[in-house]
Amino acid sequence: MRPPEQVALRQARVRAEWVMEQARVLAHDGDGEIHKLTLAASEVARRATAGQFVEIHPVARHPGGTPAIDPLLRRPLSLCEIRPEAGEVSLVYRVVGRGTRALAALQPGDTVDLLGPLGHSFPAPAAGRGRLLLIGGGLGIPPMAAAARWAVQAGRPALAILGARSARYLAGAREVEATGVEVITVTDDGSAGQRGLVTDVLDRLLVGTDRVGGRGAGVDTTHAGEVWACGPEPMLVAVKERCAAAGVPCFVSVERFMACGFGACLGCTVPRAGGGYLKTCQDGPVFPAEEVVLGGF
Repeated sequence: MRPPEQVALRQARVRAEWVMEQARVLAHDGDGEIHKLTLAASEVARRATAGQFVEIHPVARHPGGTPAIDPLLRRPLSLCEIRPEAGEVSLVYRVVGRGTRALAALQPGDTVDLLGPLGHSFPAPAAGRGRLLLIGGGLGIPPMAAAARWAVQAGRPALAILGARSARYLAGAREVEATGVEVITVTDDGSAGQRGLVTDVLDRLLVGTDRVGGRGAGVDTTHAGEVWACGPEPMLVAVKERCAAAGVPCFVSVERFMACGFGACLGCTVPRAGGGYLKTCQDGPVFPAEEVVLGGF
């Protein structure tokens, strides 16, 4: 049976009513592969919470003025920054195919069709105890910016561990640092921060070693009370196993291919521990780690 405090954390996840909104591009920065898109989207910004996502589609028109729906399906992207006071959200993505190439062509003043916020968020920071560890790997880093801002606003002590193959792929790290939480950076090749994996740092934190080097040097890193993680599935598996062994509550944000975003197409299922399946878009994308079976990569 799950301990009562973990049941309370699960129930503290947020799921808001989604809306369809025509959002205006305010800024669009990119290096050809990694892009950051900032949108004026007042309703999505007002309703969204860290860990939720949106489905996005550029609004193009044929020469005659009729809408051009190409590609057909929206693309799911996590929310990097949520600024309800300004009515803005930002999304960080990597150009990998037809849909993201269409997004990469957007210019300030263009319009996108936005569906969201979708799915369940991370649990409310105020519901947990102890230091919150935010772990982001690769394109799992951007949603940690929204998570870090939420923790700061709630007054919850937090530490972020951010990792990627190299410095080039630490997209979203600056946005996490801008929230004011302590950040420890690791890269596979040592081109930024420490050389290694996020789990190398996590191992030291979970056993309570007194200090960790890097940008967070000199910060008390004991008393890891809860872990939120987003990134490649092998990373999530490793984080889940370590948290389970240490008895620390862990929530993982799972990535799956999605078509609809609201549970109709069944294209994003993830195995449920104990049997059956859960819909990543509707039951997740944030799950209590013990509720899902990961590792089918």
